[in-house]
Amino acid sequence: MNWSVGPGTSFSASSTTQFVVDELVNVVVTLQTVSPVGVLSPDTNRQLTFLISNTGNGTDSYTLLLDPVQGGDQFDPTNARLYLDSNGSTAYEPGVDALYQPGVNDPTIAADGSRLVFALLDIPAGRVNGDVGNVIVRATSKTGTGAGTIVIGGGDAGSDAVIGAGAGMSTVLGGFLVSDLAVSIVKTAVVLDLGGGTTPAPGSRITYTLQVSVTGTGSVANLVVTDPLPPFTSYVGSSLLLNGGALSDAADADAGDFGGTTANQVTVRLGTVAGGSVPQTIRFAVTIN
Repeated sequence: MNWSVGPGTSFSASSTTQFVVDELVNVVVTLQTVSPVGVLSPDTNRQLTFLISNTGNGTDSYTLLLDPVQGGDQFDPTNARLYLDSNGSTAYEPGVDALYQPGVNDPTIAADGSRLVFALLDIPAGRVNGDVGNVIVRATSKTGTGAGTIVIGGGDAGSDAVIGAGAGMSTVLGGFLVSDLAVSIVKTAVVLDLGGGTTPAPGSRITYTLQVSVTGTGSVANLVVTDPLPPFTSYVGSSLLLNGGALSDAADADAGDFGGTTANQVTVRLGTVAGGSVPQTIRFAVTIN
């Protein structure tokens, strides 16, 4: 605290006043997986990934809950398990990431820090296409709950803690969608060398064909096929075809481009494709450098 006085004014010093910032307790859980995740029935070890973020200003610990019994869906996933990302790899690693056990390895997260957790569940048999099974993950501060609650001495270094607007907990929903839809791509290559043969040598032209098939019930939305060029090859300009029709190389109004969306990569946007529809054929060519 600072102040100033005018000339000729007398004053005496008083005792020092200290202000201690209380710890603010806030946690946010966010889903890191596109949901719902497509699954079969039955199915095992299907995964949803969640991020637990400490948005308060002190270190805090949390109890976690994975609950697969939710209203408004068609089934309850089974065999629910949570694993803690043990090494920051951001991908679930069986045998490496620790199984979460409440009260045993509750995650402790520093202010502004976060921790990934992986939810693994099984899908019961007998479900039909379109059935949805939802789960929630909840993180609850071990310091306390209830917005505005003051926990005396509950903060870092013995400071008081104040439970923030989130009430010391956060819950997020994820889900699984039973669907037998599947996308498969078969890629073939034909080599034409400078002598009219099939030897892959500098100057040879390779024509790639990608046959994209969707099987199952329903439709796949916003299907985009991408294919980076192999090393030591160069794209043959204006060689990109979709179902026999030419596509421009530029990223424009048609369905495909080379290098316009992503450098050195063919991109073709197929849109919504129904299961069981006629396969889509993409073709382009490169030369060997």
